[in-house]
Amino acid sequence: MIKTKSLIIQLNKASENLSLENKSIFNDIVVYIRTSNIKTRDAEEFLQQILDSFLNAEQQGVSIENVLGTTDIKHYCDEIVSTYKSSYNYLSLCSEYVMYTGMLITILSIINYITQTVPIIFKYGVNNLTFYLNFNLGIISQFLIIGIGIIAIMTYIKKSCFEERVKVSTKKEFFKLWILSCLWICIMIACVMFLGKILVFRVNIIIVLIIGIALYFIGHYLLEK
Repeated sequence: MIKTKSLIIQLNKASENLSLENKSIFNDIVVYIRTSNIKTRDAEEFLQQILDSFLNAEQQGVSIENVLGTTDIKHYCDEIVSTYKSSYNYLSLCSEYVMYTGMLITILSIINYITQTVPIIFKYGVNNLTFYLNFNLGIISQFLIIGIGIIAIMTYIKKSCFEERVKVSTKKEFFKLWILSCLWICIMIACVMFLGKILVFRVNIIIVLIIGIALYFIGHYLLEK
């Protein structure tokens, strides 16, 4: 069985053969499907079928609408997503969230452990080094803020698909992105500064990493099934 990563690489290469107009439509379909909370493998296999339909349409000189049998491509994608989701069980729906939760736990735990232990090493030396990670409200808030941020970004990107392109100043878009990024960073820093001293519990960093890595591989395995 071809791995999902290989499917994505093949899709990206093959889509370069599309015309500019069809490639724009296909890119919207790609983004919409990938942000629709279906299993990654199912998404990539469906996108490959759509790409084949696009390429065949160009070879035959017919429109994409004729090949798909509808002019409402967004509604067509919604029907496909609903069909996939109806065949999923609870584990299938949660598998991707489990994988990314494991990744987030692992990365943030390592970063926070380093930031907690470096000052101790400089002040008291290596002999006072501990393998315990302090889970304070600052760290917990980071998990929540990042999770909410990812969901918000995916929702915004999905809603922007299949809409008419409006020419917007590049500087204006950059300024909006810069403001949002600064606001997000300020919130993260504020959480660490004001909530970082409120200890909730302590856990050995090894245990945390084992849990994070285990969640990642469990989620990845369920995605590939």
